[in-house]
Amino acid sequence: MNRKWLLRAAAAIVLSGVLLFFISDSWDREIREDKKVLAVSTIGPTHDWAADVMKYAKEELEKVGQEENWETMCVAAEDSYEQSQQIVELVKQQVDCIVMLPMDGASLKTAAVTVQSAGIPLVNFDREIPEFAPTATIKGDNRGIGVETARYFNNYFPQGTTVLELMGDTSTVPFQRTDGYDSTINENFTKIQVGYTEWQREYTKQLFTQWISQQDAGVLASVGAVFTHDDEIALGVLDVLDELDQQGKRDELFPELKVIAGSSSSQKMYQRIEKETKYDLFSMTYESKMMKTAVRTGAQILNGDGYEEMKIISTVMVNKSNVASYLEEG
Repeated sequence: MNRKWLLRAAAAIVLSGVLLFFISDSWDREIREDKKVLAVSTIGPTHDWAADVMKYAKEELEKVGQEENWETMCVAAEDSYEQSQQIVELVKQQVDCIVMLPMDGASLKTAAVTVQSAGIPLVNFDREIPEFAPTATIKGDNRGIGVETARYFNNYFPQGTTVLELMGDTSTVPFQRTDGYDSTINENFTKIQVGYTEWQREYTKQLFTQWISQQDAGVLASVGAVFTHDDEIALGVLDVLDELDQQGKRDELFPELKVIAGSSSSQKMYQRIEKETKYDLFSMTYESKMMKTAVRTGAQILNGDGYEEMKIISTVMVNKSNVASYLEEG
């Protein structure tokens, strides 16, 4: 029992040290009271899009810090609880503005209210917080992703087909995409919900493989398209289909499958689109680079400049016809 207690205590000390490292970021508020502090709270690199968001946040924070002679900070969390704790610590540090990509809007509402109550401007990024009005919101057109995907399916399958949907998680983003799709798709389509993937390629492979094993041959044979909520998810679906193809089972199980839709600007997905010959692949994209816009909005607020309270980044369809312009060297 004592050994277990000591191990838990040691783990808590290590976690506290890691958190303090992220929060302090080698600066002392008492010594540098003359400098404003712009902070970003984001999520860990659960998938490519989130990893890119963090990268662009750090890049833009560095630029803003140099231009304005401000302190900047970027903290990342692995779950909603950790992010809430980090937000509370940022409030205690009396930062001047916070840009936040919430892990889950509902779970982060209390933390957001804490920021607002402290009089700290909050720029909310991508995922909305229910019944809460931040200082500013920068987000992609998530409903538009569902709308444009459904329009493409309507044109591709004028007689309708069965569509599999693989969602990201239970945050606001997937439900906005689903709502856009459901409101636009023709009545002669059938949608089957496969499940939540946590935005992860490997987890998608497990989920999709298990789902296939539980279906009747008639259900599988009716599938004409797959609507995924992220390129990582689409790539996981393609991994399973590639394995079935190698086993000589793909055409037997999915004889009508023609179209697979992703989103969120993954270079791996773009590379697959470029070389694909078996399926019609496309990705509805609003770029992770829009985090730079969120950071700049925070800077505008701190400088007392005009800013947009709501900025929605429109989506673009990337397919074989235009993918070359989205591919990055290396």
